[in-house]
Amino acid sequence: MGYAAVRRYLPILLAALLALAGVLLGLWWAPFVVGVVLGALDPRARITVPLAAAAGLLAWAIPIAVLGARYGLGPTAQALAAIMGFGHQAAVPVALTLLVGTLLGATGAWLGGASRAILTSARTGR
Repeated sequence: MGYAAVRRYLPILLAALLALAGVLLGLWWAPFVVGVVLGALDPRARITVPLAAAAGLLAWAIPIAVLGARYGLGPTAQALAAIMGFGHQAAVPVALTLLVGTLLGATGAWLGGASRAILTSARTGR
């Protein structure tokens, strides 16, 4: 792997690990902040928005998977699904929770990229 590839992908890996660390510390909004930073630093929104969304998904999916393997989320997820009106389909609240993590990362990157574009155009006068 060349220097350019390391320089391109290392910040993305660090951002994903930072989002995961934030979620593990109880900062559920950490993927949003990481997405804002990624979007502000990299001008390629086509790349940063999906990557930040994937980082948000992984930051929320890994703790859920660990808790599910350790304690079993079945009864809790079934009860939550019943309260939400989905019967006892435990996959619905889990999928919605993962969707929240994904959207946090994606909207953060979108906001960072939009802010970067506005600031850049304000500086250049366009």
